[in-house]
Amino acid sequence: MAEKKIKKKMKDEIQETVEATTDASTRDVRVRFDDTSMSSNYANVANVGMSKDEVTLLFGVNKTWGAVKDEVVIDLSSRIILTPSVAKSFAETLQRVLGEYEKQVGKIV
Repeated sequence: MAEKKIKKKMKDEIQETVEATTDASTRDVRVRFDDTSMSSNYANVANVGMSKDEVTLLFGVNKTWGAVKDEVVIDLSSRIILTPSVAKSFAETLQRVLGEYEKQVGKIV
C-alpha cells in the first residue's frame, strides 16, 4: 500500500515538474506519459558517473550480501543517461519526494 502511495506521489511530482516547465514556456503543451513500453527493474545498488555533457546512472542488484568473497559482482540492469540540467531537476525532485516520504513513513536510515 505504501509503495502505491510513493509511486503515485512520484508520478505527481513528475507531472508538477512538467507543468512548471510548460508554464514557463510560451506554448501551451499537454504532456501525456505513455507507459506501454516501460519496464520495471529492482535495484539495491546505484552508481552515478559523469562527463562534461552527461550524467550516467547505473542500477543493479548485489546478490552476494553477507557473502565473504574477494569479489562482489553486481548484475547491472539499467543505465540511464541524462543531460546535466535534467539530472539537476531529477535530483531536486528526488530530494522533495524523499522529504515527503520521511514525513509520511519516517526517517530513512
